[in-house]
Amino acid sequence: MDLPVIVGTDGSRASLEAVDWAADAAVLRGSPLWIVHAGPDGPGPGRSSAWASLSPARAEEVCALAADRAALRSSRLKVTAESVGGGATMALLEASHHACLVVVGHRGQGGGHSPFLGPVATAVVAHAHCPAVVVRGRPDNVLGRKHRVSVGVGRRHPEETAVSFAFAEAALRRCEVETVFAWSDADSAPRDGHRARYGHAVDGALRSATRAHPEVPLLTYPVGGPTHTALLRAAAESDLLVLGARPHGSPGPRLGMVNGTVLQYAQCPVAVVPR
Repeated sequence: MDLPVIVGTDGSRASLEAVDWAADAAVLRGSPLWIVHAGPDGPGPGRSSAWASLSPARAEEVCALAADRAALRSSRLKVTAESVGGGATMALLEASHHACLVVVGHRGQGGGHSPFLGPVATAVVAHAHCPAVVVRGRPDNVLGRKHRVSVGVGRRHPEETAVSFAFAEAALRRCEVETVFAWSDADSAPRDGHRARYGHAVDGALRSATRAHPEVPLLTYPVGGPTHTALLRAAAESDLLVLGARPHGSPGPRLGMVNGTVLQYAQCPVAVVPR
């Protein structure tokens, strides 16, 4: 059985935009879509009464609205929607064990119009067991009008899994891939040395991906300056930005400071792919 694309919804505008994006992703993959509604994770500072658990009738209404909306994206899409017990974060993380992709909006109910990630989105992208996508950004980027998938390539961790995901996604979308590699302006090494390291990192990360998807056009973006700045610039001209994350059980934070910053400010949907 094909693994589903899973998307969380609480009826908020951001979560319904995530439902649209997830439905399209499921159609591209030929996968079923599973829409999950769950209660809030619990009380927290600054959360409004909108975070109170919904009544069973209202929860069913939220699920039905999301399912109807997803069904409008394609008559070929198989949609399941259900309200589950427990908090939203744990429900989505548990579901990510059995999914090809888990999708969330950048904020849910109670988040107002803040551009920053809400607690559920932050936790899901940091701990999901499959690739996780936060749907955010400008309408043209969210709607896939840039015809580009960008992926960060690091010097120390070439992120081969993230690169493979980016190429597979670009093949589904019939668009190009841009690799992004940045080095600090404070680094005194010659520019040619940086480009040589870029070539080595990219060659290693791209070898299997380009072999698997020779039809995908490739752009390269080596640039001096902070890594998060280069990634945010790339995101502004992309339909999807792909980032790598440390595997479960590895020491240190899974996302790191650069990825955390990019997730807060990116102008397109962001996929986080664990190694």
